Amino acid sequence: MGTFVKICGICSRSDLEQICALEPDAIGFVFWPRAKRYVRPEQVVGWLNSIPEQIKKVGVFVEPPPAEVEGVAVACHLDVVQIHLISNDWKIERPLFQGLETWLSPRMSEGVNRNILNAVNPEPSALVADSFDPNSIGGTGKLSSWERALAMKVAVGKPVMLAGGLNPENVRDAIDAVHPWGVDVSSGVEKEPGVKDLRKVKQFMESVRR
Repeated sequence: MGTFVKICGICSRSDLEQICALEPDAIGFVFWPRAKRYVRPEQVVGWLNSIPEQIKKVGVFVEPPPAEVEGVAVACHLDVVQIHLISNDWKIERPLFQGLETWLSPRMSEGVNRNILNAVNPEPSALVADSFDPNSIGGTGKLSSWERALAMKVAVGKPVMLAGGLNPENVRDAIDAVHPWGVDVSSGVEKEPGVKDLRKVKQFMESVRR
């Protein structure tokens, strides 16, 4: 099985339809209002008929209230909830989210060990190794630490999705260095925040899959 590919930060139906035609494994919608690529859940609801069933729909949140996650997940038919952590004391119980995958993105600026898995109950199925900026979670364009991502993969023993500053030029080097389960790109395939460059998206996917 090849490296899993997620294209994140989709903000328009036009971008969505063209990206889905390239057949990534997953697409991501950012539901954090402070993000540059924030989309309202009702927008995504209107786009659902443009998303093939085999492409996973990922909702990106930052330490959300459980009720908010549940409401958005149900309305947008999410397959995956991706949660970014800012603090060390945030936790979520998700008995109402059965059938959903949960991916957890811890603060990579600190050492990550298996204790981080306690933030989500049941445990997350994968971890996202992203660069950290408390004012702009994800999509920063800053390169994450591949060394810390590799150390996290070894220490925690969960599949790792590598994110943070990836683009068509560096993604092969990143895969060779970390051997992640998947790769996640947003700003590295854009013309401007929230507007994808389809040529770069195609190049990124070709670089990963060749």
